[in-house]
Amino acid sequence: MRVTKINALTGDWPESRHYKKSIRLNFSLYMAGMILVLMLITGSVITNQYVDAVTRQIVDKLLVQARSSSGPAGKLIISTNGPDALLLNNICRKLAVDNPDVYWAGITNTENTFLAHTDIKKVIAGAAMSQISTDQYLDLVREGEAFDLRGDTIFVNVPIRENNILIGRLGVASSTRPIIQARRTSVIAVASITVLMLLIGLPLTMLLLHRKLRPISIITDHLKKIDFDNISLEIPFTSRNELGYLADMLKMMGAKLNVAQKELIENERITRELEIAREIQANILPRAYPQGAGFEFGGSYRSALEVGGDYYDFIEHDSRHLAFLVADVSGKSLPGMLVMLLTRDIVRKVSRNIIRPAELLCDVNRELLSNIKKGMFVTMFYGVLDKNTGRFEFASAGHNPLIVINSHDGAAELVKTKGYPLGMMSPEQFNKRIESREMNLTDGDWLIQYTDGVNEAQNTAGEEFGMERFLNQLTLHKKAKPNGLVEEVLKSHAQFVGEARQFDDITLIALKWTGVSSDIYNRDIQEAVNVS
Repeated sequence: MRVTKINALTGDWPESRHYKKSIRLNFSLYMAGMILVLMLITGSVITNQYVDAVTRQIVDKLLVQARSSSGPAGKLIISTNGPDALLLNNICRKLAVDNPDVYWAGITNTENTFLAHTDIKKVIAGAAMSQISTDQYLDLVREGEAFDLRGDTIFVNVPIRENNILIGRLGVASSTRPIIQARRTSVIAVASITVLMLLIGLPLTMLLLHRKLRPISIITDHLKKIDFDNISLEIPFTSRNELGYLADMLKMMGAKLNVAQKELIENERITRELEIAREIQANILPRAYPQGAGFEFGGSYRSALEVGGDYYDFIEHDSRHLAFLVADVSGKSLPGMLVMLLTRDIVRKVSRNIIRPAELLCDVNRELLSNIKKGMFVTMFYGVLDKNTGRFEFASAGHNPLIVINSHDGAAELVKTKGYPLGMMSPEQFNKRIESREMNLTDGDWLIQYTDGVNEAQNTAGEEFGMERFLNQLTLHKKAKPNGLVEEVLKSHAQFVGEARQFDDITLIALKWTGVSSDIYNRDIQEAVNVS
């Protein structure tokens, strides 16, 4: 069987010449086969019934003729001078003359020896009539009568009685030619009807199928004219049959494909925009972490979606003061990313003139409040490190507590300051609540800042990673470098979460204070001498 390969990407429609099999022809052949099978079965039943009727008619006729001749034959057998052979022979000949299909007729005595026969040689030879038994058409024979059908001969014999005394039998052998002729006639009739049905039925079937299958051509022609920029399958065909159902289904499919195509285009546009947003976000988030003689940073950021709402940054206020911040936007994906960009721009602008964390957050809140969508807000931690002394001042706008790991006892402490999230409260309310704190770091102290995606992450059983587990992991790896600590904590975090979906962005920033270097100390002394 030849198979035609169609490349859907070329845009070429399949050609009908490649599809040689015709539904009309196949169905017509199927109908012809069905007609032949049905006529074969029907013809066989009709022929058998017709032959049976003819056979019964012939047998009944032979029995009637034999019965009518048995009475006169009985009187001739018991005549005074003994059986009258001449007249008995006349009876046999008359039976043969009255029925051209009779082969022979004979009359016997009680010992079945022929007294008369159409063939006189049988009488002279003293031949006897064969015994026959009846096993069919029992409803036609009477008591003492017998019937048998052997090959091409029908045998019947009836008893000859006088005064209810059996004195002989009359037998007749007839040809089955009428039966054979009846069978031949029936077969010819059935065959003629079958041929007539095929000659009339097949063209009629082809014609009807051509009309009934015409909607397929309408459907295929309409499909070839589809505008793929605006898919519509409004096929001009209505019917209550399966083809009408197909046309309506194609119409519905066209509408759904049109919607799906528009959604696909829209999704592709959104995907492309998200890719651009991801590139923008990747470019604005710090690619490297600041390192100094007395401090070292490490960190990690993982977005839950294509783009996230977490924001972290490092700002050099001057050669001595380095700020780092971690923020979490209430929205996710593209809206969260846009708010994050807006917040970043405001923070960077305000940080040019303000170094104190609480004051900076107040100004950021005032500018953000008028530009952020109602219902959205930003939590932010902002801290400033004096790189020369280890003095650290910080404030929080509703963000997570700062984690401090003291180098003396190795314990982890949560340090929280008051403050509302940015963009949620009026400047008066925000400024009234905000507070700042400061601390002096000693050699080996850690500062850890993060977003909720770390401690609130859940595993497949719905169990949270939690602050206790988070703090334990931090203290367990406090001897490592900052990047090593972050890596080990997040590795444990990933093992806990397992196959569960990440629902929130994850940001983790770690600062380790390693002490004031001798270079910085000597430089400060030299600057003091120069001033004096």
